[in-house]
Amino acid sequence: MEHWKEIAINLSESRYLNVPNLYQPHHVSVSILLIGEQQPLGRYDLADNITIGEGSIRTLLKRLTNGGYTTAELHHGQKLTSEGQIFFDAIRQDIPFGLFLELDDLTIYEHSFANVVKHKGSKVTDGVLQRDEALVCAGYGKAGATTLIMESGMLLMPPDKTNIMLGNEQESILLLDSLRPQDGDAVVIGSSIDKNLAREVAMAASMTLC
Repeated sequence: MEHWKEIAINLSESRYLNVPNLYQPHHVSVSILLIGEQQPLGRYDLADNITIGEGSIRTLLKRLTNGGYTTAELHHGQKLTSEGQIFFDAIRQDIPFGLFLELDDLTIYEHSFANVVKHKGSKVTDGVLQRDEALVCAGYGKAGATTLIMESGMLLMPPDKTNIMLGNEQESILLLDSLRPQDGDAVVIGSSIDKNLAREVAMAASMTLC
């Protein structure tokens, strides 16, 4: 099986010349996680948890079904097939934990979603790539991303490896207790004016490390 990121990219590619899709690879990945965690999950329930429109959701679900990753369970919604479960498990191997957390000091937007990205701390340089990915996905002024690395039992902010415990003790403890990152892991926090968008930009930024 190809890498889950490549599957997400392939599923988001436009089938029509000069007509871009209104959903991106991070929407595919978030959708697979939502379906896998809540299955069966109906289209309207998915719409409540993702920022793309209903027409794009229908197209995305059709591609997931045609690709053999999801199937409809009568009128109850979508569930994962065996291939879909492999897809889900592959994402969770790289990004095992993701949670909405209140991180008012570490982020500048109202809503925050934090992912642990396993064994990818060494790929983080200055966090600019993750921040820029959030801006590209959400648009300027709507979202951002903060990237931390776990090293020697401490959450450090690149590029200077500042221990965030020194200035943000309460939020550092919240991240450590909630996500339980290990040395060598990265923690990617997406934040936004919109709750669902925070989760999506966290995924998009995390995918730059996978």
